[in-house]
Amino acid sequence: MVLWLGLCLLLVALSLYLLYAFERQTRIDRLTHNWPAPPSLPIIGHLHILAKLVGPHPFRRATELVNTHLKDHRGKLWLGTKLYLVDCNPKDIQALSSAQQMLQKTTDYKVFENWLCEGLFTANVDKWTHRRKTVAPAFNSTMIKQFMEVFERQARILLPRVAKYAESGESLDFLHMISCYTLDVICETALGVSVDAQSGKRSSYLEAVREILHVIDYRLKNLFYRNSFIYRRTALFKREQELLKTLHGFTECIIQERQTQFNLDEINRNTMSSKNVEVDRPVLSFLDTLLQAKTPEGLPLSVKEIREEVDTIIFGGFDLTATALKFLMYNMTMHTDYQQQCREEIWQICGKDTSEPITIEQVRQMEFLEWCLKESLRMYPPAPMLTRKATANCQINDFFIPKGHDVLISPMYMGRCKDFFPDPLVFKPERWARGAEHKIEATTFIPFMTGARSCMGQRYAMVMIKLVMAHLLRSYLFEPLGERQVKMKLTFVVTLHTVEPYYCRVRAIE
Repeated sequence: MVLWLGLCLLLVALSLYLLYAFERQTRIDRLTHNWPAPPSLPIIGHLHILAKLVGPHPFRRATELVNTHLKDHRGKLWLGTKLYLVDCNPKDIQALSSAQQMLQKTTDYKVFENWLCEGLFTANVDKWTHRRKTVAPAFNSTMIKQFMEVFERQARILLPRVAKYAESGESLDFLHMISCYTLDVICETALGVSVDAQSGKRSSYLEAVREILHVIDYRLKNLFYRNSFIYRRTALFKREQELLKTLHGFTECIIQERQTQFNLDEINRNTMSSKNVEVDRPVLSFLDTLLQAKTPEGLPLSVKEIREEVDTIIFGGFDLTATALKFLMYNMTMHTDYQQQCREEIWQICGKDTSEPITIEQVRQMEFLEWCLKESLRMYPPAPMLTRKATANCQINDFFIPKGHDVLISPMYMGRCKDFFPDPLVFKPERWARGAEHKIEATTFIPFMTGARSCMGQRYAMVMIKLVMAHLLRSYLFEPLGERQVKMKLTFVVTLHTVEPYYCRVRAIE
């Protein structure tokens, strides 16, 4: 009797929930009636359509679905009772990226919170607004100019490592090699120390960074693991906690050491200034900027607040920049004629003497190399999908976005859309030339996003990428393993990657 009563109550509760979900879906469908959408089913929405993404070639299948169901680069999708609005229309991008109601990141980003806590990447709007003002000075042009010494020095460590592959003829795993460079650069500019990833020694920090990115990716792709209650009872969560001890412990140790040294340096500078002795101020790292920052209440930032920003910038500078470099070099081996044009430009600007440093003024003159970089970012943006959550009802042009619902923006879709870029699957750096026949609209090329919540480190990344590529191309030829470079299959592992590692061959230029 009790069992039957329990089953009846459960059935009633389930029926009420389904009725509520159906009515809610119907009401939101009315509010968003002019967003184009394929036919949906009650409760499950478009899950029967999205199931086609499972299996091999998910990017190809996603492209087919988008081309079939999006109209004027807009659309809506129901994942069960959860609504996602897809908006890749250039007319909407500027409004979407600057509307106050659309500055909140979605709950998808919560999978990063155990590591990055409430840094700029994951912070809610209120915290982000103040923290962005605090962090911005670390990425101005003066700071980037000072960081050139770090970019250059670490490139000088990279070159002999590449030389070993040129001498032996072994195939080079380019992502592994270049990610060691980007990690050393970002740690030195962010923390004021190098983790010596390029030394080849076993680094627990480097390994922890790489592994936690795979943990985050697994959580993103597993609906059950998105739920914190379920996730905290898994072996993966226990492994994440072990990795966080390494990651947070490493960062906090450096913060505390740097804070002590920074205070001593400040006392020494004040003492020397009182004696009218002029003292040169050292180059500030990103960490130094945070040590001097204040909260809205005028208090210094806590170690945790500093750590979450430092960890955020390491994530962006290490993984995203290495990914951008990988795809740029991949395109250089796919198109060796363009690689040679870049090399000749570098020789013309910097000369062929590889012992000579490359200056920021020379980096700015590398126009064709920048065209190649932009073209690579257009086709292979490190972050192919971005999401925002409406914190209030919002009207973007003629399209209504209900409070609490998510908007998906895809830099990869926009970069590969023939309406925005003629011959979108063809690598054509010349499309970026001044006076090119087809004018490129700023809102169609958004690898770093645009507007208020765009990536603050984009100038930093562009300069670093151009400098290290200039060093590599000035000294070495990069070639495919076979007669021609094999086209790589893409996958999404937090950032854009290839299914198989990208290998190439290296030859020293005589």
